[in-house]
Amino acid sequence: MKIAFIVNTFPVISETFVLNQITGLIDRGHEVDIYTFALKRLETPHSQINRYHLLDRTRNLSNHTMNIWGRMVKAATLIAQQGVRTLPATRSTLSRIRMARTMGCRFPRLALLEIGLAQQSDRPYDIIHCQYGTLGKRFLTLKMAGLISRKFVTAFRGHDITQHVHSALGVYDELFREGDLFLPVSRSLEQRLVEGGCDPAKIRILHSGIDCSQFRFRARSLEIKETINILTIGRFVEMKGIVYGVEAVAGLIQAGNKLHYDIIGDGPMRDEISMKIRQFGIESQVTLHGWKDQDSVTKYLDRAHILLTPSVTAANGEAEGIPNVVKEAMAVGLPVVSTVHSGIPELIEDGVSGFLVPERDVRALTSRLAYLIEHPEQWESMGKAGRKKIENDFDNEKINDSLVALYQEIP
Repeated sequence: MKIAFIVNTFPVISETFVLNQITGLIDRGHEVDIYTFALKRLETPHSQINRYHLLDRTRNLSNHTMNIWGRMVKAATLIAQQGVRTLPATRSTLSRIRMARTMGCRFPRLALLEIGLAQQSDRPYDIIHCQYGTLGKRFLTLKMAGLISRKFVTAFRGHDITQHVHSALGVYDELFREGDLFLPVSRSLEQRLVEGGCDPAKIRILHSGIDCSQFRFRARSLEIKETINILTIGRFVEMKGIVYGVEAVAGLIQAGNKLHYDIIGDGPMRDEISMKIRQFGIESQVTLHGWKDQDSVTKYLDRAHILLTPSVTAANGEAEGIPNVVKEAMAVGLPVVSTVHSGIPELIEDGVSGFLVPERDVRALTSRLAYLIEHPEQWESMGKAGRKKIENDFDNEKINDSLVALYQEIP
């Protein structure tokens, strides 16, 4: 199959799930092109970027860095590449671009030309796969104008259904009607799609997987006088609940526990989180590390004792799907303290692979963390249960096999 992946930004350090799907499809012999609205050149890109030459497969839809003459030259080149024999198809593409613009599409015309001509080529795309509901909605006009005529797949990963349906009822009505397949990453998001008006027959749950071979399991234990390392990884936004994690850890430190709290990530709430740390006077026991590449994240996971993921539903309705970092932590053997939030209970079994507490309940977070600190003998069994869960239900190889099968099932 030939597949077009539509993403907002590429590559993104935190979106390893996109890389895993792309490389998994390539490994299975399929051809994948990536379309993005923001092409980034990372100083330390994920190893998969270079190994699979993914930037060579990527097309930038914004074209904002190109002047008018550059756009004209590229347009002429694209048309010339089609050859004289495809002039009728090219005229048809230009007509459909005008139709898409009339229907309200605000993509750059050059981007529309590139997409349209790709569909008129000798090997058109079999699948158009939008990686978020917001992108599916954005690309829907192209399908309705005839620029995209193949199977149209949309993944929903969290905020794209929780926040957007919360803010505008019926926002996905057209997408649900015209799309072929919808892939929420959890049962909780599946329910949100149904409540939003999506036909259940068009929905299949597809978890985001991880490459278990990249995460070495290690049974956790505590040496005498060893400092306990608690770890949180995520964007500094309300949904991640990091301020509640800081409060919980502050209570543990004030109670005399010997621990260090590492927080990896960044975002708009950085100043608020930093201020909270200063207010509790725990600057020496809490470190904000900023974003780290996947190799560095794996090292922090390996040396940690407990993962803390205090996710909450934001005031604007934004919620998680199932955080990938929790899967990675469970794969390496970490017990996890998290919240009864969105799809997280589908991953963590309370009291077996970790603990779940109500959202925003700092006292409960503190209590569960304190229990794990006081009972390190339970870390190994929790870690083993977590690893087994990931291998059974979230292994990337199994999930990519399922993705191919789902593509092939579309009528």
